[in-house]
Amino acid sequence: MSYALEDTSGEAMAPVKGESAGAPPAIGAPKPYRITRSGARPLRFAGSELVMAMSFTPELPYWYEINMYRTSDLEFVAAVRLFHQSEDMPDTVESMKFPSLEQALEMIEHYDAGCDVKFGMASELASQSAPELAAQALELHARIGATRRHYRGLVGEILTELDAA
Repeated sequence: MSYALEDTSGEAMAPVKGESAGAPPAIGAPKPYRITRSGARPLRFAGSELVMAMSFTPELPYWYEINMYRTSDLEFVAAVRLFHQSEDMPDTVESMKFPSLEQALEMIEHYDAGCDVKFGMASELASQSAPELAAQALELHARIGATRRHYRGLVGEILTELDAA
């Protein structure tokens, strides 16, 4: 797996240089987190995980993990992680801090998993016939739809867990 699985596991991070490890935090006490983000600096905060859902299915080449945290300064962190079974595909993380739970939920609900679909265009694009191009477009459209449905199922799971809490 790539960096996202290692650095964003949600486990308590190692002490920062100059800090002592000390005793493990008490149950329910805020823990320090460091979430590696794609194209941004890591997001560091102390808090507790509110909910987590994962869509791992062995038959799929990818899966999503959604995490929600409440920080010790009463803000909320939403994290959407995309993992790939192939070592050639980089894992990605979208994570942000929000002043309210509602805003964090909006980020998760409006995340477009269709943008995560990779499309490898054939090198002979100019020599392909219109029906061949149409078939590629239909196949891509179907993959985007399947990925969005897969992600929305996970969002529904998160919302149900939070509603029950």
